[in-house]
Amino acid sequence: MLTALLLALCSIIFLYLSYKYAVGRPAGFPPGPPRLPIFGSYLFMLLIDYKYLHKAALILSKWYKSDIIGLFVGCFPVAVVHNGEGVREILNDQTYDGRPPLFLSKMRDPGDCVRGIFFQEGILWKEQRRFILRYLRDFGFGRRFDQLELIIKEEITDMLDMIRNGPRYEHEHHLVKPGGYRVQLPLLFNPFSANSHFHILYNERLARSEMAKLVKLVQLGLQFQRNADDYGRLLSIIPWIRYIWPEASGYNKLNEANLYVRAYFSEFVDRHIDSYDDCSERNFLDLYIAEMKKGLPEEYGFNREQFIMGLVDFSFPAFTAIGSQLSLIVQYMMLYPEVAKRVQREIDEVVGSGRLPTLEDRKNMPYTEATIRENLRIETLVPSNVPHKALNDTELMGYRIPKGTVIIPSLYAYHMDKRIWSDPEKFRPERFLDNQGQLCLKLDVSLPFGAGKRLCAGETFARNMLFLMTTAMLQNFDYTLAPGDTLPDLTKNNSGLIITPPDFWVQLKER
Repeated sequence: MLTALLLALCSIIFLYLSYKYAVGRPAGFPPGPPRLPIFGSYLFMLLIDYKYLHKAALILSKWYKSDIIGLFVGCFPVAVVHNGEGVREILNDQTYDGRPPLFLSKMRDPGDCVRGIFFQEGILWKEQRRFILRYLRDFGFGRRFDQLELIIKEEITDMLDMIRNGPRYEHEHHLVKPGGYRVQLPLLFNPFSANSHFHILYNERLARSEMAKLVKLVQLGLQFQRNADDYGRLLSIIPWIRYIWPEASGYNKLNEANLYVRAYFSEFVDRHIDSYDDCSERNFLDLYIAEMKKGLPEEYGFNREQFIMGLVDFSFPAFTAIGSQLSLIVQYMMLYPEVAKRVQREIDEVVGSGRLPTLEDRKNMPYTEATIRENLRIETLVPSNVPHKALNDTELMGYRIPKGTVIIPSLYAYHMDKRIWSDPEKFRPERFLDNQGQLCLKLDVSLPFGAGKRLCAGETFARNMLFLMTTAMLQNFDYTLAPGDTLPDLTKNNSGLIITPPDFWVQLKER
């Protein structure tokens, strides 16, 4: 009898403690779902929408009738914000400029160190970002630069030649079919975008015959993007899962991609270090090497390992994200052929067919620019932004946020908020035009590149590439359907660290 009573008492205590754990949260923390041991609230999000966690979070927000929800990803407390005012506050308040210690950020470096720019904070992040941005601008990054535009023009010319004449080298078979006019997306655009970016870094670019490693870099970069998610997958909650289910957990694919990307950048960093001459300044890499040799305080981060990861972070969007966004634009041009025709009419009127479009043409092509901006809004490439972290105890939207809380400003929810956009589900470039049909930047309150100190450093480069490549393609080709092809299905797009279309072949027709 006594044993039965003790067992019953223990069961009651266990159930009570389990209940307190499940519903317990810091005082004043936003409302949200319960948590389970080890997993926190992550499993509930997977059950709601395992493919698009940013949509799962938005559904939870509607269930709790709150624009901010609190949940747990493993042991990490997380606050997710779904309205414009809150998103802007997070992006512009340096209190939220920290970065959480997710496993995905640690696994990029041997010994699980965190280096680079994306996942850094404090003085190292400030010094590295300041230095890299300051001097990359001298080589055309983040501003209009005539020499860089000429390089991009040459890259686009090479791309158009490959599209028309088919592959010339073995690695180009991944990009275009023999005979030409049938291309694979999102792979097609990235090597040429990356080559333009690498010209900024080291004042060189690869010939088409030498781009095999670059094509593989793009493939594995996309593999890394696709096999993570907004919250770092289960690997960030229970890292030891990689030893039990290395394939199912995504670790193998992430690690394979990470090793190749790091090796790629290590190779040319070491080549420049070995050939460095302090009497000759060849490119940006030499400027960084010179800074390394000054013996600055260790917390400033000027060393080989930080150099490699800093370049990885600044280059990653150029060889993965830009091509993905361009491919999303292609999807919408195929789904909305009337928009594509209107863009083509504008290209014909402003540019004609005797030359490629230039950045100077952009001011005279408001509908084209509005179309690109609308695609950036409706297909938010980084739906949950890169996760932020509260650096101090603070208050957000009337709720208490403890120091160390992971903060997610949902750019997806912001871009789909009817209170801001009226009809956000519609693809409507006209929303950015005034009554005279001119581009009105005051109407564009979208935040596809974030804002504040954590604003994407490559915004200008990305916008320039999106305009030049989109217009070059539509100037020369129509997107058509070959026998057996179907129109793009947007529900099949992948949601990893960024939104990417699945690999698909597109038929082009000469205009």
